[in-house]
Amino acid sequence: MTDSDEKDLDSVKSVVGLSKITEILKVTGIAVGILAILIILLVFYYSITYGWYPQGTTKGAPTGSMIVIEDESGVWTVQIVKINPQVSVNSVHWYLQDVQGNTKTDGLVSDIYGTKQGHGHGVIFTDVDFNGKLSPGDKFEVFPSEANSDLEDIDDLSGFSFRMKFEPTGDVIGYDTVFE
Repeated sequence: MTDSDEKDLDSVKSVVGLSKITEILKVTGIAVGILAILIILLVFYYSITYGWYPQGTTKGAPTGSMIVIEDESGVWTVQIVKINPQVSVNSVHWYLQDVQGNTKTDGLVSDIYGTKQGHGHGVIFTDVDFNGKLSPGDKFEVFPSEANSDLEDIDDLSGFSFRMKFEPTGDVIGYDTVFE
């Protein structure tokens, strides 16, 4: 074999090697593309099956229950016993209703989040675990006769009821809890 023949053979080997590399890259590119499509399909499947919603929202209204306790000074505490799923304080509207079922005072939970007694709020909300959601153990405190509030002229809340609604759907969370 001559030097010229060896160079020609090396050139052929180089071209064959490059074509093999090119073929490998094409196959790898196709595999990566297929993998990307599978990932996108899995994300789509997950979002349809389990719901992909921004934090604090949910498809339907949560279920829950509350208890009401009056202390010796006449302050009522409405404590959340269970709520599933937990939802953002921005998505729940509360209502305090009188004996006839008329709303005496109401608002978004986020509007009374972290407020203190004595600042013109007849109802305050305490987020016990500080997670920004309604959770078991969180509580509303209701202060009859609170100065500069909607409850200023009310000294007895017996027979009143407390209601929570999930704003995105308008559904009542749990049931009305009566102050007894």
